[in-house]
Amino acid sequence: MTKILKAENYREGRWLNGLGLSWDIAAAPNGSGAQDFYWRMALARIDSSVAFSHYPNVDRIFTLIEGQGLELLFNDRKILKVDNPFVPHEFSGDIKAACVVNNGPCRALNLFLRRGVWNASVRVLSANDDLNVISRHTTLAFALRGSFKLAAGDTLDRGGTLQLSSGDGAKLEPQSQDALLYVATLAPV
Repeated sequence: MTKILKAENYREGRWLNGLGLSWDIAAAPNGSGAQDFYWRMALARIDSSVAFSHYPNVDRIFTLIEGQGLELLFNDRKILKVDNPFVPHEFSGDIKAACVVNNGPCRALNLFLRRGVWNASVRVLSANDDLNVISRHTTLAFALRGSFKLAAGDTLDRGGTLQLSSGDGAKLEPQSQDALLYVATLAPV
């Protein structure tokens, strides 16, 4: 089933560690919380340097969508620089991490995947790319910039998400040349 999830309907909550705000976009199973999911997509607001939530047995795909960037400092002493928006970064939720923001607040999309249950690939597409999205299992398309018309006449506005189930497809027509679309393709392991 294809559906458009509007930003004003995302469920606001706290990070798992209580140190920040997030907005749940979609999850499986439906209505699952911050810990009991197979996969979960959420927006996070990062107001200052802070510890990230610890997610054992979960892989994350973290994509900066607003702000000047940050550095993730992991307990195993690795550092991940997240300087550019719209670039997906994968890391394990098993390793405790904290972030240091560069110059003010940031917002990021997080895709959480229960390890051994679901996997995903994420790509960011521009108005010049093929925006014919076909889903084998579950696909989530988040409008990063601009809006997109669908063949059925619906519009996916900035900050909204198109959720496609198994066998669904959608042709998205960008409404401006600077339009950007985040596409996560999920599949069970």
